[in-house]
Amino acid sequence: MKLIAITAEKDRLIFALDTPFTGTLSLTEEAPLVHGKQVVNAREELSFSDGKAACARYAGEHDRIFGRFLLAEKDIPVSGICYVTDFGPTSGTLDDPYPQPDTIKTLNTCHAIAGPLGAKQTRPDVNLPKVIGLHEHPNTIPYRFEGKTYYFFKDALESIEGTIAGFELSSLIVLNSPRVFGCQPDQDDLLKVCIHPRYDDKNPAAFISAFNMTTVEGQQVFAAFISFLCMRYACQQGKYGFVGGIVISNEINLQLNWGNTGETPVDDYMEEYTQAMRIAWLASASQFRNFRIYISLANNWNEVHPNPLLLYHGKDCIDLLGKNSVRDGNFPWHVAFHPYPESFDQPDFWNDRNAKFSFDTPKITYRNMEVLEAYLAQEQLLSKGAPRRIIFSEQGFNSGDGPLRNLHEKWAAAGYVLSYLKARKMKTVDMMTHHATVDNLHEFGLYLGIYRHDENAPYHKGEAKPIARAVQLMDTPAEDFAIQFAREIIGDVLFDYILNPPAISTGRNEALDIDFGSEKGNA
Repeated sequence: MKLIAITAEKDRLIFALDTPFTGTLSLTEEAPLVHGKQVVNAREELSFSDGKAACARYAGEHDRIFGRFLLAEKDIPVSGICYVTDFGPTSGTLDDPYPQPDTIKTLNTCHAIAGPLGAKQTRPDVNLPKVIGLHEHPNTIPYRFEGKTYYFFKDALESIEGTIAGFELSSLIVLNSPRVFGCQPDQDDLLKVCIHPRYDDKNPAAFISAFNMTTVEGQQVFAAFISFLCMRYACQQGKYGFVGGIVISNEINLQLNWGNTGETPVDDYMEEYTQAMRIAWLASASQFRNFRIYISLANNWNEVHPNPLLLYHGKDCIDLLGKNSVRDGNFPWHVAFHPYPESFDQPDFWNDRNAKFSFDTPKITYRNMEVLEAYLAQEQLLSKGAPRRIIFSEQGFNSGDGPLRNLHEKWAAAGYVLSYLKARKMKTVDMMTHHATVDNLHEFGLYLGIYRHDENAPYHKGEAKPIARAVQLMDTPAEDFAIQFAREIIGDVLFDYILNPPAISTGRNEALDIDFGSEKGNA
């Protein structure tokens, strides 16, 4: 006997077994802590008939969709899942389709700059300690969640809304940084709750903390944060701008920098990160079924790292997320990937040496982007028979500021055209972001913008680089001019080889036979 599904309806949770069992089983609901002390929320008896039983969904203001459920028969645990896996037809969740624009072209800037270049999506960063507080402050909005009131800062929300205004679709990257990405004053009480207890705050390279999944309070403030963002930006008919998905943290395979928990084995790290993904999905899908939650990965796929307790393989992160979610109750997570060239300094990704067309490639860059789609199409990683969706949410081309700048700028323009064509051909890609729009003079010495920096210009938008014209032309009737330019820079033979690469090697002498569906944007 095995528990195979827990479905949330408007007022009840329905439990389904894999056998037509009739009788009584005991149910325990726990707070879903990871590496924390067990907290039992409720115990009760469930009467099953033909393999199904139901319990109340709500306990006062507590929505039990966030619980971890354990069934037992005479103190013998029943195997199977332990989390809600779906929202039923009477759950009240918004069931509109995912609003995929007719172009994947994306720029992380305001619409005044992106619109004339044809971009219809953006993906701003949102830092939790800048947006939410535990106590009322001047100019905040109260939000009741799980029996507590949280407070959202209007200035932070207005900043988000100023960025996403005018776009058809936005995806947010949510961060948890106590010092780098802006924090409201007098937030010590919040930081004690939301910052991970093993965050290495003495390491200057630890820019962002992982979200705290080890305490009830940490999970609740994170869930309230996601729930509010979904309510305001996905369920308000575009009143404040429209957001269709959230990326949880940034490049977590480089957790030293971008989701820090100190030295942690990857298995333990991914147990906690899977829980953050699941809570984010529950908090959002309970309101908008087709809202998307993404894991964030850098291009480091399968290469040797100097410290495997701080730097992980992206491949291992995907495998563990897949294993954990299937074990405890599969849910529709997706992937936000950053296929920068293997050298951040050099934009000519077509010459990358560590980006191979195989599952064991050290890196996945622009050169071999198709490897990610093929990998996610494996049966053990599917969601209800469908591959996970992909957004290329941060990547770009460094033009440098030295004697080769003009050459690098031409390479960057050609590279954008070729990589855009590759992403557009893929079946599960919904976004192709260029990072950045304007050169950031504080970004590790890189010049990634499509415009040069001008301190005195609006938005610091200076002179356009050749890549700006390439961005503008793609997905227009004039894109052939950009393609011809790229072919001349890269060479026809190499251009065609990279655009139409060889079959992906799985390393197991297996052929992939995957149905990707007929339309982009399917959930």
